[in-house]
Amino acid sequence: MKIFRPILAAIALCAAVSAGAQDKPSKYEMRAGWMASVANINWPAKKGLTQEELKKGFITYLDSLAAVNANAVIMQVRPTGDSFYPSSIEPWSIYLTGVQGQAPEPLWDPIAFMIEEAHKRGMEFHAWMNPYRIAQSADTSLFAATHAIRQHPEWFVTYGGQMYFDPGHPGSAKYTNEVVREFVSRYDVDGIHFDDYFYPYKVTAKDENGKTYVVDFPDTLTWEQFGKPFFKDKDAWRRNNVNQLIRMLSQTIRETKPWVKFGISPFGVWRNKSTDPVRGSDTQAGVQNYDDLYADILLWSEKGWIDYVTPQLYWKIGKKIVDYPILLDWWIKYSNGRHLYIGHSMGNGADEIERQIEMLRAKGYQQVQGSFYWNAASVLRNAKDRESNREMNPMLRSLNTAVALVPPMPWLDMTAPKAATDLQVSGSAPIVEVSWKPTYSDNLMYFLVYKFEKGQPVDVSDPSVIVAKLHYENDETMSYYDKQGRKGDFTYAVTAVSRNNIESPAVSQAVKVTKTAVKTK
Repeated sequence: MKIFRPILAAIALCAAVSAGAQDKPSKYEMRAGWMASVANINWPAKKGLTQEELKKGFITYLDSLAAVNANAVIMQVRPTGDSFYPSSIEPWSIYLTGVQGQAPEPLWDPIAFMIEEAHKRGMEFHAWMNPYRIAQSADTSLFAATHAIRQHPEWFVTYGGQMYFDPGHPGSAKYTNEVVREFVSRYDVDGIHFDDYFYPYKVTAKDENGKTYVVDFPDTLTWEQFGKPFFKDKDAWRRNNVNQLIRMLSQTIRETKPWVKFGISPFGVWRNKSTDPVRGSDTQAGVQNYDDLYADILLWSEKGWIDYVTPQLYWKIGKKIVDYPILLDWWIKYSNGRHLYIGHSMGNGADEIERQIEMLRAKGYQQVQGSFYWNAASVLRNAKDRESNREMNPMLRSLNTAVALVPPMPWLDMTAPKAATDLQVSGSAPIVEVSWKPTYSDNLMYFLVYKFEKGQPVDVSDPSVIVAKLHYENDETMSYYDKQGRKGDFTYAVTAVSRNNIESPAVSQAVKVTKTAVKTK
């Protein structure tokens, strides 16, 4: 058994894996699928499913993502101030059982199951939460007796026929912070994720003369009590409300589990150039994060409150008023050293998505670190391009030809875990067993198994030779069974991988595989 230091030193990682500087596929790229629970968009498929049906449905989604070499799932776990887990703070979700506050029967924990299944497949699990929305209607009869609106009606407002936490009430932020604290403390989650819904998208109405006007968000009471004494401008106060929530959550996550990532997926335009000639994008979007949703994404990345940003660039290349390449370059410029992943609308079709992913990869790993797919159903159904009839999944497999690790974040723990020991290769063609003994490290998460052909150097920078990614469970001997163990000379190598996707030195064993045995060399 030999030990090799990883060819890529951690401190040189970004430069070494720049996509434009190598012919082989990048070893580091985020490839995530969003799964929405609100309105039963993705999972659960409908309310009131049995435990067996729920598990089967989720596994089917995961397997479809794994088949295109995705490495993360973004699962909506708090759609409307309710939960998909046994929370001590919030009621069970209406989208799970059909009645908010009604526990599944028999009682079980869907989140624990989903995280375990994701990790089994070498995928990160990011818990997607909505900080403010509590209902898609104004029907208060649907709320459980344990919902926060029953105890604190002063925290909530109705706007556009939907109900929300009022971001201007300090109780709202403190409550949401405790929800996140409970979740991060309880589960082996890899990330907390928010989408574009902060202050709601503005609602319009018509006056008595038929003229359209924007309906103001109904926060006059909280503005008078908590804002007006300290702010001259109501918009600045609204932005500050969201800023303070993000700052608070960032601190809570860091204090609870410093390795858990915090990411935001905002609307694709921060501000138009016509609004902000200095930092605005050359777009003519009808909505702007900063001005309409009161979400100052740039501040959050500048302050280091978030770890990644995933702008929803759902427009096609060449769209006149909001062009994908213009926004791609803009977000690269203003990512402020945090990871940048691009959100794609898979409904645009396989041809368009292929062009978009190729375009972001051409920018290089140092500029853009991956993609999110909205939503996972397009992969599950293998959606066809409406124009070319091209299928989504073969296109994604042609782009994602090898396993990729989620990119390490240099501001998180960059320590490599300890290498495995006692590497053994046994069996005979066509099934070869590779086994090893884990060496405990507090940041150990996975093991990678590599297989090299005769004459190939042990180069663990090449993802095309990764044959398995196995989740670390305990310190017992672990095994991988190579069911394509052809006869011939090979080298197997194993590395330990941290939560931040930093690899240990590789341990390797050269062998000769015959029909009757495996002989070490």
